[in-house]
Amino acid sequence: MKTVADQMTRATRLGSESFIIILDMDHFKSINDKYGHQSGDIVLQEATTRVSSALRSYDLFARYGGEEFIFFVSDINQESVIALTERIRLSIAETEICVKGTSLSVTASLGVAPATPVNELDSAIALADNALYQAKQEGRN
Repeated sequence: MKTVADQMTRATRLGSESFIIILDMDHFKSINDKYGHQSGDIVLQEATTRVSSALRSYDLFARYGGEEFIFFVSDINQESVIALTERIRLSIAETEICVKGTSLSVTASLGVAPATPVNELDSAIALADNALYQAKQEGRN
């Protein structure tokens, strides 16, 4: 988290906006249950590759736990962060993932919250988590 704290300090100093994004793979437990944990790992690896290709080189991206990922993006405004999350969502949903000869349709839900200059890191994470929960409640993907 030191890197994120450093980036938040930099963004604050420069007066730039930053955001926390949390991504959760939809219905991931059913993939593990039906196809096995090794197949679930393949899905996570492929999703990670797709997400990484949608991000900028200086965006921070990490596994947050289980099938959740967290991002810190800076030097971006609200309109652009929404476009970024849509690119990330589509990068996962548009092409099936092949696992052991089976093509799986996989989707993800995302929650976004402003970090600097409006929220401290813990608050931004909590808000992004709440937004993710709302996305899940509204039908996922």
